[in-house]
Amino acid sequence: MRETSNPVFRSISRSETYTSADVATYGGIIIKTLFLLLTAVGAGFLSIMYVPVETLYSMLMVAMVVGFISVIIASRSIRLAMPFSILYSLAEGLLLGIITAIFEAMIPGIALTAIMGTLVIFFVMLFLYASRTIRVTNRFRRIMFSVMLGLLVFFILFGILSLFGSTMMANIMMNPMIALGVGAIMIIVGALMLTLDFERAESIVENGADKRYEWMVSLGLMVTIVWIYIEILRFVAILTMSRNR
Repeated sequence: MRETSNPVFRSISRSETYTSADVATYGGIIIKTLFLLLTAVGAGFLSIMYVPVETLYSMLMVAMVVGFISVIIASRSIRLAMPFSILYSLAEGLLLGIITAIFEAMIPGIALTAIMGTLVIFFVMLFLYASRTIRVTNRFRRIMFSVMLGLLVFFILFGILSLFGSTMMANIMMNPMIALGVGAIMIIVGALMLTLDFERAESIVENGADKRYEWMVSLGLMVTIVWIYIEILRFVAILTMSRNR
């Protein structure tokens, strides 16, 4: 099976054979992805309604850690994919609910803009992939891997410099034009990652994967969708604040 940049789908690629008679389907992937999305929305709504303000920071930290651990476990174990995919959605819902509430308080209407932007990107990329306007080739995968590696190195370097008290990188990133440029790149990368996710989902179905792999596929799509939503939220916030200066 072919390589992909999404860590969830990379774990599926390592499984060479499928033995279950109950195989993965597109319908199953769609239903599970919608279920995870609705779970995240519900968790986000409850977090906005009931999480005390004084616990927001600690809850954000817990949600980030739980979400990260859940993805690692769900992407490595087909038996645990379902419960930990759901746990990831709950954690990310809590995280996104709090973050969205904070941004919405500063910029009313930003949440709806980010949601609509995410939906538009998702369906546009799905159309481009389904119509083969964008073809996922080995060269495309290598380019995406290089871009993801470059971004990872960049943010690790930024974090290290920040820990040592360097203000140079912070001042650079605070420049609205640079911040918008980085945000646009992150959104584009997230959109292109969707095509890799679609290709992996197609490969899973066409190769007759065990139906339990639908949870891994749905989780992989969730990871990318969350990425895009957060980056659009941040991009719109930076754009709005730079205009209001």
